[in-house]
Amino acid sequence: MTAPPTLASERTALAWRRTSLGAAACALLFAHQVTRDGWPTLALPLVAAVVAVLVSTLGWSRGRSLHRGRVTAGGRLVAITTVAVAVMTLIALGGVVFDRWVG
Repeated sequence: MTAPPTLASERTALAWRRTSLGAAACALLFAHQVTRDGWPTLALPLVAAVVAVLVSTLGWSRGRSLHRGRVTAGGRLVAITTVAVAVMTLIALGGVVFDRWVG
């Protein structure tokens, strides 16, 4: 369904774009962690980087569709994004705890 752009849809599109940029920045930080630490701690930050890229892609595509006026229910996308951000947060916290415990 295509609707005329409103201020609410513009704000929502911009929020998805901010989410996309934040997730891309997190992906870069996790990728840096992978290159810095090496193999024993490689898997979790690499998974987090992949999840962050996924969130970035989803956020960018959702913001773009809203900006073009395609208004659809985004409940599933919001749920996926919420779970992905929770996974990234748990991985980051696990990495901090692991670094404190080992180091």
